[in-house]
Amino acid sequence: MASLCGPGLAVAETPPHPQTEVARALSFPPTLPGVRDPKAPLQFEADELGGEAGVNTVAKGRVRVRQGDLTVRADELEHTQADNTARARGNVRVVRDGSIFVGPSVTLKLDTLEGSFESPRYWLARTQAGGTAERIEFKGENRLSATGTTYTSCTPENTASGDMGQPAWALRTRQIDLDFEANEGRAEGAVIEFQGVPILAAPTLTFPLNDQRKSGWLPPSITFDSKSGLEVSTPYYWNIAPDRDATLAPTVASRRGVGLDAEFRYLAPSDAGELRVFGLPDDRLANRHRGQFNYQHQGSLTAGDSLSPTQYTVQWQRVSDDDYWKDFGQTIDSDTPRLLDSHVRVQRLLNERNWGLGDSQTELYAQVQSWQTLKDLDLDAPADSQIGEPYRREPQMGVRSRGLSDAGLEWDMRLEFNRFVNPDRSLTQGNRLHGVAQVARQFDFNGVYVRPKLMWQGTTYDLDRQGLSTAPRTVSRGLPTVSVDAGMTLDRPVQYFGRNLVQTLEPRILYVRTPYRDQSDLPLFDSAPRDFNQYAIYSENDFTGVDRISDANQVTIGVNSRLLDEASGAELMRFGVVQKMLLADQRINPNGSEPITSRFSDLMLLGSSTVIPSWYLDGTLQYSTEEARAQQGTIGVRYTPGQWRTVSTVYRYTRDGASQVELGWQWPIGGRQPTARQMIAQQPLSNASGLRAPASCGGAWYSVGRVAYSTRESRFINTLMGLEYDAGCWIGRVVAERVAIGQSDATVRIMFQLELVGLSRLSLGANPLRTLKDNIPGYSLLREEGEPLPASPSPLHDPDD
Repeated sequence: MASLCGPGLAVAETPPHPQTEVARALSFPPTLPGVRDPKAPLQFEADELGGEAGVNTVAKGRVRVRQGDLTVRADELEHTQADNTARARGNVRVVRDGSIFVGPSVTLKLDTLEGSFESPRYWLARTQAGGTAERIEFKGENRLSATGTTYTSCTPENTASGDMGQPAWALRTRQIDLDFEANEGRAEGAVIEFQGVPILAAPTLTFPLNDQRKSGWLPPSITFDSKSGLEVSTPYYWNIAPDRDATLAPTVASRRGVGLDAEFRYLAPSDAGELRVFGLPDDRLANRHRGQFNYQHQGSLTAGDSLSPTQYTVQWQRVSDDDYWKDFGQTIDSDTPRLLDSHVRVQRLLNERNWGLGDSQTELYAQVQSWQTLKDLDLDAPADSQIGEPYRREPQMGVRSRGLSDAGLEWDMRLEFNRFVNPDRSLTQGNRLHGVAQVARQFDFNGVYVRPKLMWQGTTYDLDRQGLSTAPRTVSRGLPTVSVDAGMTLDRPVQYFGRNLVQTLEPRILYVRTPYRDQSDLPLFDSAPRDFNQYAIYSENDFTGVDRISDANQVTIGVNSRLLDEASGAELMRFGVVQKMLLADQRINPNGSEPITSRFSDLMLLGSSTVIPSWYLDGTLQYSTEEARAQQGTIGVRYTPGQWRTVSTVYRYTRDGASQVELGWQWPIGGRQPTARQMIAQQPLSNASGLRAPASCGGAWYSVGRVAYSTRESRFINTLMGLEYDAGCWIGRVVAERVAIGQSDATVRIMFQLELVGLSRLSLGANPLRTLKDNIPGYSLLREEGEPLPASPSPLHDPDD
């Protein structure tokens, strides 16, 4: 969504928001702002000066009058001292604070800045845009009225006849009244034209004159969706109070019917939140009511300057049905659109120093958490497409304390209680009390470090009986773990690629010893095997969570080598290799029930490089030395020679699993690629009009996209392709997105956006920017959010100003 705006004109204004793309409304800059001294002396320059002393001054021929930051130039000017009024005729130019007015005649009282300008052209320095007016009435330092106005940041090209043509876009109003002191404006008969075609209109508008928010209608959003058809939404923004606002967006989908999307936001000194509700009372395709509810809140129960704040968060997400993620997936604000988290969490931090042991931090926390799991109701969907619902925590309560003693001893203790419940009553339910205590000390010897650590974990379960099960209700487990982590860093100066570099060699060894305990009678509430990566291979437990602790008598050995720029310390290249060696069979296997008898784990290889300018290479490989083949790996290459130019490709491989290639890009494909400053190139001044004729708004075409192709299934998974056109004074985008939502089903969306630069990023149509930024690595906005055209000489610029 974006604000309809013009020369000081905005239907509505909302602040930027992470979930909704809301553009800032145009703040039409006061052309005669600030506090000025009306008694400042007048400075006259002209070919001829005359008049009657104490009555009037008449100047002719290249006239220039200055008073402070105000300059008036004309062919002829008369100043009467009785009313301190200047009457100028012939090629009149009025300049103040960089804003320029050019026209045939002006009458202006210099002490009160009251008067009128006939048929002026104007240029506003702050927005790098301007236009024309039939008449401007100056009503003091902070008020003016204009009739028959146009406003644009585009500059028209000369036509074949030599006349100035129409700009690419323009906003026209019948009348506009601006009151800068009251920060208020009113426009009548506002129409936005693009390529000479009216695209948006409003009969009467009131608006703020700066970045303050204003209630009103926002431009419509138009999207085509293969499931919903043509969808049109017309939002209304309600500025309830400085700390509260709401957006109501009636929506019509050609295939589904009428719905309403509503958002309410609030902000307080210690609280902030957002409520979003979407309702489609009668979905004609699904023959049922559809909807979404999402509430998020963050707050503090303690004063902001407290050293022991009590903070809390609330999140509640729910959708109406299991197919919602397929039909309205783009509206779900979650990284896991099929798994919606709802929780209430409270935590209190205590910073203290205890018994001479050193600095410590203690955290008390409690949480209630539940999930909504959206199933795949497609009968042809493979079994592995279904996801199980995680256990709910009703509740979770705990305390954690950690610190560093004066003697360098690190300690960490945690005690936590959980009540686990699952809607599937065939699964084990119950309570768990878990405690962890660990202590470590690092010793440093001239670049070599040794860090021994001792840890003890104790867990007690109180399980609900399941039917006639004879399994014990109460089960306990206690396990110690001893580890020693050691490493060193060696470096030497080298010269490669014509540069002074530093090469490092960083070996590391980790020994872990954890005795075996039979855990087959323990439930699996929150444990899962760790992924095989450079971080997990150095962990002391092959499982996440609490319910499983792998036995270990093992050594992990690895080495990294890096090339660093000697001057900046920037990393240019990295290569590493890591492997784990078992000194005894591992009886608790994360990937099966059989013990692990192989003495060597898979080899982990990793590397990255930025040695070649504009190129970035990155890759990891899990290699089985026993089977002499790769198990999984990723290799990626990105080429970014400059802004708005990036191409990246990634290949991901998993043995007996997914294998896919991803390609993403943003690249110019036609036209010139001028900067915004070049869009306002200076041209010789036209004596007839007093205007320069800058370069046209012509610009460059860019292709953007991302394609993910499954080589194993020989099909495209997700596809995003589009075109961007940057004309300097306007930007157009058309983006088509195809998202697979099943083995043979996909959703296709077409989004378009017209961005009129100079109206503070007025955007018409569905905003695809978030989609582009989320999907294309290295994507750059053609113009950053809120960035105006750079300060530059205006089309009315004169070197003598």
